[in-house]
Amino acid sequence: MNNKQIDPNKVRVGDVILVASGTKSTMDVQRKLGYGDSCKWTHVAGSIGGYDLVEGQIPKSRVCNLQKDYVDKGVEIRVMRKTFQDDNERIKVALWWATMNNTPYDYLLLAWFPLAAWLGRPLLYMQNIFANKKRLICSELIANGFYKQGYNLFNRPAADIVPADYDDQKLFSIVTDIWI
Repeated sequence: MNNKQIDPNKVRVGDVILVASGTKSTMDVQRKLGYGDSCKWTHVAGSIGGYDLVEGQIPKSRVCNLQKDYVDKGVEIRVMRKTFQDDNERIKVALWWATMNNTPYDYLLLAWFPLAAWLGRPLLYMQNIFANKKRLICSELIANGFYKQGYNLFNRPAADIVPADYDDQKLFSIVTDIWI
């Protein structure tokens, strides 16, 4: 057990939570794609307030608890906040994430990432052949919330985004004051 306690008042609606879940295959893909130290962030979720997160998960996206599902289990997290975004925009992004709860996971898209990384970065962008608009992976779910609000953060389709993309301090600031 971890003795750290998140202050639920410090994690805002619309914050992005990076998770170092230790998923070796995702780390390897991101490393191969050139993400360097950011490749440790293998999962991403969106805050809908306090401890509550929406995340793309197998078999369906779900609402989970940041404290119980990650911090108490000793999983490393990082809270990121979109720069130059007002409260109303953050709320709208988070509301979109919340409406996507129970969306099926896109297994085919997830399977394409290692193959694309092995064959080369240009093939990563061909994965839209496999992308299914009714199924989402974690990084795609979070990107779509921003895209729906008019933020084209990464200049590519949401299906081409990996968790390490969110570890970009030009787009997001790291929120360090989250602990009690």
